[in-house]
Amino acid sequence: MTLPRRTCCSSSSRCGPPSCSVRFTLEDGDARMRAAQPFAGVTVTVVVTGAAGFIGRHLVRALTARGHHVVGIDRRRDVPPGATALTGDLNAVDDEASATALREADAVFHLAAFPGVRAAGPATDLRRRLDNVEAARRVLDRVPLHVPLIVTSSSSVYGGTTGSRCAEGDTPRPRGGYAASKLDLERLCARRVSHGGHVAVARPFTVAGEGQRPDMAIAMWIEAARAGVPLTILGSEDRIRDITDVNHVVIGLVRMLDRGIRATVNLGTGRGHRLGDVVAAVSSAVEREVTTVVQPAAAQEPYATLADTRRCASLLGFVPHTDLGALLRRQAAATALAAGASA
Repeated sequence: MTLPRRTCCSSSSRCGPPSCSVRFTLEDGDARMRAAQPFAGVTVTVVVTGAAGFIGRHLVRALTARGHHVVGIDRRRDVPPGATALTGDLNAVDDEASATALREADAVFHLAAFPGVRAAGPATDLRRRLDNVEAARRVLDRVPLHVPLIVTSSSSVYGGTTGSRCAEGDTPRPRGGYAASKLDLERLCARRVSHGGHVAVARPFTVAGEGQRPDMAIAMWIEAARAGVPLTILGSEDRIRDITDVNHVVIGLVRMLDRGIRATVNLGTGRGHRLGDVVAAVSSAVEREVTTVVQPAAAQEPYATLADTRRCASLLGFVPHTDLGALLRRQAAATALAAGASA
């Protein structure tokens, strides 16, 4: 990363029409993308915010399996076993336990956020501002500048694409409040970099797998298919999503720590799946015939999402790969198991 540079109405963006924005990434090949002292093979104390969330739970398990001492911070109490759980609110000025953990960590993954692209309204906007921007500001203020900080943004900052792959250097064009809040988060990261901070930003593309949030499309489709009700598709069955296995997202995040990455990196496959094909995979996963109903898509719903994976391959040494059928069978099985356990 370098100091933020303003690009006004550039015509180089491949992911959407020109837009004034701020860029945060180094050029490919810049040696400063990688720190001199990576963390591979070293046991450290790692703080994970949002540790009870979808990606957070998988990340906590991966880090504890590697022998790290993991401190998980979340408002919820179901942080995976093996980690030290802190039930706290990053926006609370009196949450000294969380503040101390952040100050004393050897590395920090900041995943905590108010998720959801589609939610809208004044109350939602306020909560997004508090959870996605102000809480992040407090995290960045509390973590010492020399401590590696890996922050999860979102591919939604690109605003989608009409078919070409979105690269980290493209001009962001966020649609809707969620994407805008994630871009504000990236601006905070850029400010930290300008003060010498060690920061990496991950931009995951549509993440699926065990524990996916129930408000996400695939989770809703699995539930609807089991209930025998039509699956709602927004816009068209021909819309494209770069669906990424949550396990591969975690591999990417861990490698960003291990390799001392100081850059923005897409975590996606570079391969798109038609929504109609995803529906067919859901039908196969739950072993039931399904029907669909197509409804108009909101303005913030992009036609397609598709990751440029070259930087991921160069810096992290791998590219996520999704076997859609196997992934959705895993997710469906985990959903059935969880439903049985709570019955």
